[in-house]
Amino acid sequence: MSGTIMGHFRSAEVRQLLHNKFVVVLGDSIQRSVYKDLVKLLRGDNFLTEAQLKRKGEMSFENDALVEGGSLNEMTNEITFREVRQYRTGHHLVRFYFLTRVYSSYLESVLSDFQRGPQPDVVMVNSCVWDLMRYDDHHLEVYKTNLDNLFQRLKEVLSPQCLIIWNMTMPVGFRDNEIPENTVHNLRMDIAEGNFFSATLADFHKLDVLDMHYHFRCNLRLRCRDAVHWNPVAHRKYSQILLTHIARAWGVEMPKGKMAEGSTAHSIPTKSVAKKPDAKLRPPLQERHLCSQEPLYMPGYTSFGGSEVDAIPDPPITSHSFAVRNLLFPNQPPPMKLPWFPHHAQNSTNMKKKSGRRLKPPGGWTHPYR
Repeated sequence: MSGTIMGHFRSAEVRQLLHNKFVVVLGDSIQRSVYKDLVKLLRGDNFLTEAQLKRKGEMSFENDALVEGGSLNEMTNEITFREVRQYRTGHHLVRFYFLTRVYSSYLESVLSDFQRGPQPDVVMVNSCVWDLMRYDDHHLEVYKTNLDNLFQRLKEVLSPQCLIIWNMTMPVGFRDNEIPENTVHNLRMDIAEGNFFSATLADFHKLDVLDMHYHFRCNLRLRCRDAVHWNPVAHRKYSQILLTHIARAWGVEMPKGKMAEGSTAHSIPTKSVAKKPDAKLRPPLQERHLCSQEPLYMPGYTSFGGSEVDAIPDPPITSHSFAVRNLLFPNQPPPMKLPWFPHHAQNSTNMKKKSGRRLKPPGGWTHPYR
């Protein structure tokens, strides 16, 4: 999605885009808010309220229905909590399943519902925070295995025409009473690692991936004080990104919007206005590289779109790390070969060992994401 135009969908355009479509949202409380904002858009252009975002398991929200779990059963915050919601009109069907784990026996029961019919047209899924926090999977080993099982089962059960979207987890922070240096596990880094692995694996299974961590990296002010959930403005942006991706996948013309973050489409000049090269100026770096016949080291990368750029191998290392050729100026002589400095053991009894304890700053700890 980065580098593309993000549409600005109003309620009438959302109803037209999702006309006679069955949309399913799978995930945690953030995905519940994604479902609620989508239902809100189908009914009008108003934003969600703070109370609507905080509420869970209610019998009805914007004329939808609680099908299973929630207030029909015991309201808990345990991994046994269930909630299934559905919004249905004459031409729209949107359903939400609350997941506490990305793959489980409960998810298999959800897939069996799809096998019996009707088959969904769009499935949006994400689960990461509960997997890491509630199941003590800090090394992500079980999470990685469950991701592979999920993606494989989705491809087996759902129709080939179904648009499956993996939403990467949004940025998380620290709670107000947490000191980053004292946390045993850094959830922010675990989320980043889980996002990288899940996106790579989803691309391997030919699923669509939306990098919500990237899209909201500069919108941390829209995050709630619990450092995990987000406010109504953030969820409206979330919905616009989702709807833009769905419209592009179906070849539907999008309403005019603004440039998405990270885009450089308008910054590239056309051929008619591009600056003409001046022979008096020095040739660009690429041409100097071709003239010197010396390869420049450029790190390679692999994109999720499947296009790969092979990295030029590192120059050979000779006797020591300084004796490599000068890459930018190949005609320059190599650096002088300096002798290695001997290793000195620092075990003198006269040296005082510094304490590894970090003192609290005079002004107190500062919150890194507030």
